[in-house]
Amino acid sequence: MRALAVLAHPEKKSFNSQMKDVAVETLTKAGYTVDVSDLYAMGFDPVEGPRHYAKRVDASWFDTQAEQRAAWNDKALPAAVQAEIDKVAAADFVFIQYPMWWFGTPAILKGWIDRVFVYGLYTSPQRYNHGPWKGKKAMVSITTGAPETTHGPDGRNADADLLLWPLNYTLYYIGFDVLPPFVSCGVEGGLKYSSPEAIAARLNGHKERLAATLRGLDGLRPLRFNAIEEFDSAGQLKSESLSHSPFIRHRG
Repeated sequence: MRALAVLAHPEKKSFNSQMKDVAVETLTKAGYTVDVSDLYAMGFDPVEGPRHYAKRVDASWFDTQAEQRAAWNDKALPAAVQAEIDKVAAADFVFIQYPMWWFGTPAILKGWIDRVFVYGLYTSPQRYNHGPWKGKKAMVSITTGAPETTHGPDGRNADADLLLWPLNYTLYYIGFDVLPPFVSCGVEGGLKYSSPEAIAARLNGHKERLAATLRGLDGLRPLRFNAIEEFDSAGQLKSESLSHSPFIRHRG
């Protein structure tokens, strides 16, 4: 078994980095060979653009999908991108660790997706439940500064499950079985008002929960998303198809 741990945090001593270490250690003990993509440490360039393609489809106009697909077909993708694709292709399980910044991912992680999930690797017939990475598992693990009570359906910082839906759906779009996300709340919030002992206990609790979750990886049920066959020719959910998310639902 093989796994890939993707980390998006600029500080090597951060709690996010420590959570990545917990994942690597736990998965290794479970028999996985674990590759690591520490995006900041690697200096991964998240900005897609013309400079990455020496041989252009159209030098007068940059069409991202056209350039990616041509480079994919010609086996001429940028070396850094190809290396990341190879890591994902080799992995049975992909673990993504990052802090929630402005209700989304750090820019470097979004750019990693923009550049690594290249058009050509997937095509119109190879998406969703027919995606190229079908059969692989993925899990998103995030940290938030605010307490857990603020990240529920009625919380002022928004429902964490809904905030994570776009990334989870992206992973499903390219074929992954997406496992329930792991959310560590209160990592920074209230530091001024907590004792060092209370802070350490809270953070150690998150680490222990993550280790236990990963030890039980095989027993986790993937999130439910609609299969491509559940949509009609206009791309709308068929009347007989169930809705699994407020993001894709039947009209009222």
